[in-house]
Formats: sequence, C-alpha cells, structure tokens
Amino acid sequence: MTPTLQQRHFDYVLGPNQDSRLASVAAGQTITGIALQLDADAPFVLRSRAMRQSYSAALTQNGLQFLRTRWAGPTVDYRSQDFLLASLEMANFGQVGNPKPISPEVTYPANGILTVDIQNTGASAITNLTMVWRGVKLFPAGVVPAYEYPARFAGLSFCYPISIAALGVSEIRNNQLFTVKQDADFVIRGAQATAPRQSEGPRSLGELFFRLLDHNKKPYSNDYVPFDIFFGAGSWPATIPMGVTPSFRSPFGTGPFQPGLVYPEIYIPANHQFWYDVKRSDGAVGTNQNEDAYINLIGQKVFPR
Repeated sequence: MTPTLQQRHFDYVLGPNQDSRLASVAAGQTITGIALQLDADAPFVLRSRAMRQSYSAALTQNGLQFLRTRWAGPTVDYRSQDFLLASLEMANFGQVGNPKPISPEVTYPANGILTVDIQNTGASAITNLTMVWRGVKLFPAGVVPAYEYPARFAGLSFCYPISIAALGVSEIRNNQLFTVKQDADFVIRGAQATAPRQSEGPRSLGELFFRLLDHNKKPYSNDYVPFDIFFGAGSWPATIPMGVTPSFRSPFGTGPFQPGLVYPEIYIPANHQFWYDVKRSDGAVGTNQNEDAYINLIGQKVFPR
C-alpha cells in the first residue's frame, strides 16, 4: 500500500435503501445490474463481503441458502463467469463478525460503481436483502483525523460496554455520544453485540442496525450496518451480574462468538468523543415491545509514558 495514503475503515451497505428491488426478491427472480455509486471523497479498497435478510417471525433467515450472486470490479469486470451460491462463497453468509475475505483486494476509484447481479433460486421471497462490502477508504495523509500512538506508552486490554435502554420496536436514535474516560486513550479493534435476556424467547432484537461516526460526525459507513454483520455475536450464557441487569463479561465467548474486527483500528484520545446511530425495525419479529440493547467495544487502553 502506498505509504502516503491513509486508510480509514468503511462499510458500503447495499440494501433496500439503495435499491428498492432488494426489499423483496421474488422466488425464481433474477435481478441484474444492481449498481451502487461510491462516495466521491476517496477510493475504496474492498477486502471482505457479507449479506443478510430480515429475520422471520421464527427468528430465522431462511432464503439466503437459495441466493446466488455474481459481482464485478470497478470496470464491470465480473469475478465469476456465472452465479455462485452464497452459501458456498462464505460461511454464515459473512455474519457474526466474520465477513468473507476478498484476496487480492479490489480497489474502486472515488465515485466508482459497485455492480452485483442476484438470483433467488428458492420457493419463497427473500425479504430486505442487504449486502455489505467492507474495506477501507484511502485518503491523502492528513485529510481526515488520524490520531497516533505516543512515542512511549503502556497498553492494557480493555472493553467499553454500552447500554442502549428501552429501544422502541420501530425507533431511530441518532447522535448517541460515547466518551472515552480521561485516564487513557482507547483503541477500538473489535465489537460484539447481544440480544437482551428476557423470558419470552431467546432473542428479541432481530432487526438492529448501527452506524459509527468519528468526533466530527464523519460516518464509517454509507448507511446503517446490520448488527449481525458488523458485530460478533454474544450469548447470554456468558453473562454475569455487574450492577446492570442484564450485563455481560468481556469478551463474550470463543469460536464464532469472537468480536467482529474493526480494521484499521479506531484510535480515540482520552476524554474525546465518538458518535453512533442506532435503528431498530423489528416489526413482527421478537417481543414487539421496548427492549434494552447492549454492545461491547473491545480493544486496548493506551497510557502515555
């Protein structure tokens, strides 16, 4: 990578908000030429992919196993000669913080076009199909803020749990403020999320979406990113009481429940602020009532020496 360019984490979301045809992909339907125009501020380097659909009332995503896709590079140079089953391309469709790596990486120019074709070979519609293209934007050094480690420092593994109280069934809660404690800088390297513990069932926050923003409110994605793609999953058997009911230990667990990684890491100085937007649109999924949501930012404290 050219050393004069600065990498900044970014997710491009391609879903119903970007192309209304993805709201319901009918059984047997083929949609070609789905195009997402990328931002004009910087080139984008694609390094991984993931996808999901809305959960059913039974909290499943039945339908993705019948989805076939083919996608193209910046000159509409398709990366397969035919459609490929998504289930063969990526484990868990790139969810639970494990997007499918793209190697070698693919660089799209600023204001470029990302193209994908899809086929639903199943017997029922795929609802709210959403594809996420993960990677980095490339900026000339100094164009966007980039805090650096001090020349000498001590590090301590650390997690910041964030509680989002009483999130409505169909609620958007933007401009939520997260402030790093004044004792040390913090580096975000991963994140986890879990549904609230409740008696009605094992999960009630199926349609939960996040958008991260820096202290200048410059976003790290073009739209809200589904929580089950951005975050690694946590499960309630890992919980312990910590003065908040429910609460969780850090990290949640092992194996596929490791955190979704944030690359490049996001460095936040002590006493500095960070923003996030959250949206819930569960509808008939889950308990149909206000629920508490929990996320966990995982990384390292940095103490100047």
